Amino acid sequence: MTSDSAPRQVAVRASGLGKTYVLGERLRLGGAFTSRLRGRPVHNTTIEALDDVTFDILQGESLGIVGVNGSGKSTFLQILSRTVVPTHGSLTVRGRVLPMLSIGAGFHVELTGRENVVLQGAILGVPRRIVLARMNEIMEFAELERHADTPLKRYSVGMQSRLSFAIGMRFPADIYIFDEVLAVIDGAFRDRCLAEIEHMAGSGPTILFVSHDLEQVARLCERTLWLEHGRLRALGQTAELLDRYRVRPDARRTQDDGST
Repeated sequence: MTSDSAPRQVAVRASGLGKTYVLGERLRLGGAFTSRLRGRPVHNTTIEALDDVTFDILQGESLGIVGVNGSGKSTFLQILSRTVVPTHGSLTVRGRVLPMLSIGAGFHVELTGRENVVLQGAILGVPRRIVLARMNEIMEFAELERHADTPLKRYSVGMQSRLSFAIGMRFPADIYIFDEVLAVIDGAFRDRCLAEIEHMAGSGPTILFVSHDLEQVARLCERTLWLEHGRLRALGQTAELLDRYRVRPDARRTQDDGST
């Protein structure tokens, strides 16, 4: 772990980062773009999912990311996970990234729990010897020792969630991404997971934590980044930033109409 006196290096650097999507589907026919629906021309309507976003994330930092749905959080995390290519700007990443963007993503229902752990290791580029060495630890954390050789199709949603989270927590990485993954985990196991992330946050890895549960963000994160309409609204110390975020106009409207 880096000493307090030594400056921390940059783990992630976004510089003018942007992602533009074209609305509608286009098909080139005879040198012209037409829509797939009855050959109608498609207008060049675009949406900026991310727009000129610039910031640094430090090595060993726990960074919260907040914003309403559609603010650009998932787009940024997908770019960081290398599943989406930015349209403009650049993103520099130092170290292995382990994304937990969707519980159970990449699982195969016909494979056993143990086989799915090996599969996930291959997808994430974790050496097989490390995967096998940590197999028992993963199954123990997920509370699935008795079900390690049961096909995943016989797992409940909760069992799949526990396995997915245990894989994420026990595979080695330099940067861990948690995107609303605790929302689908039951209370007792959620508390264990929060404690595990909290412990990890003080032991060296860089953590990006996305959640609509602001109390969890406050508990885990040193700084927080606020995205709004694809742009960087603010980046600062978590307590101060969340105070501003809680009193944004759309939050007051949500409280007035009783919606969530």
